[in-house]
Amino acid sequence: MATATDPRARRARVGVSALFLVNGMLMANVIPRMPAIKDALDLTNAGVGAALAAMPIGGLVAGAAAGSLVHRFGSGLVTTWTGVAYAIALAAVGLAPSWLGLALVFATLGALDAVMDAAMNTHGIAVQGRYGRSILHAFHGLWSGGTLAGAATGAVAAGLGVPVALHLAIVGGALAVACLAASRLLLPEPRDETPVTLGAGAGLAGRGARVVGLLRLLLPIALIGILGVMLEDAAQTWNTLYLADVLGAQAGLAAVGYLVYTATLTGGRLVNDRLIDRWGNTTIARAGGLAAASGLGLVMLASPGDSVPLAALGFGVVGLGAAPLFPVMIAAAASRPGISSAHAVGIVSWLARLGFAIAPVLVGAAADAWGLGAAFAIPLAAGLLVALTAPRLLRSRGALAAR
Repeated sequence: MATATDPRARRARVGVSALFLVNGMLMANVIPRMPAIKDALDLTNAGVGAALAAMPIGGLVAGAAAGSLVHRFGSGLVTTWTGVAYAIALAAVGLAPSWLGLALVFATLGALDAVMDAAMNTHGIAVQGRYGRSILHAFHGLWSGGTLAGAATGAVAAGLGVPVALHLAIVGGALAVACLAASRLLLPEPRDETPVTLGAGAGLAGRGARVVGLLRLLLPIALIGILGVMLEDAAQTWNTLYLADVLGAQAGLAAVGYLVYTATLTGGRLVNDRLIDRWGNTTIARAGGLAAASGLGLVMLASPGDSVPLAALGFGVVGLGAAPLFPVMIAAAASRPGISSAHAVGIVSWLARLGFAIAPVLVGAAADAWGLGAAFAIPLAAGLLVALTAPRLLRSRGALAAR
């Protein structure tokens, strides 16, 4: 095993860090431009939502094949070229001629994002193996930082009146070049040749048995990611709406809650590797679930009037608590014996994307029925479930597994 002083390992860490940053920036550039896109295509709010929904659908469709692609071609190669394609396809958002064209572009972006996500996490696991200690959380922290940088870039372009197509073409071209530059720093195509030994026999029955075996082994680990996504969605999707519509905050003040959440999510991920090395995945996951549930409790205690700071604080605590859960899921899956890291990471990443489809629907329906404050009981329960079940869900014999 190479040490952290190995120049190749250090270069690869820089390369993977750059790719996580790029991935975070890509779609984040689009969100501030959605009002202009809506006006240009004369879309309704429902039309915008339906077009955006194509992105997770594309991700779910393509994500099922991500593990096989990474296992066959190597995580570095797949990360690089899906990243380049993602960046180039970004420009098509501003060129879409209709709702259908926009939805197809978003579906394509979702597909590329899903495969790139699985590939860059797999390569990150390979680099972490070179270091012999946890570094995966810092990669995810840089991804969160990339979303902030991308959103800021998009906001500046919108403020300056830069045409959407021109803005996204410039950003996409620059980030495609960044992907190619980062690829030169990666490890030399580390392929995990571990065979998938679950199930027996050949043909359709044998493949079916292996699929069932993989799902039985990895679904509990993926549940950590699904619950974590539900916590993240509570703070991302509903944060500003809660502060504005329920607590009566002005638009500028309502945005503070989202900024606080994003800052704590990013900061937590940048420091969590040290905590993981000291206390292990299980302890940090349990603490994270409990912290996120406590933060949502503070949010639910806030009342209209002067409670905006309390709610913003609560969302900040949610960010700290949710920060370790997705990287913990990736590390635990990659350490399972008898499965290649490519397949393991690809499968749990794919399953965790179900959280993006489930969480908004559950919370939205509950909010319509009982109010948004009461609806936060759903992600609060998700946090408590993480705290209670993490030891069982993350049980593994891998080197960087639960302990």
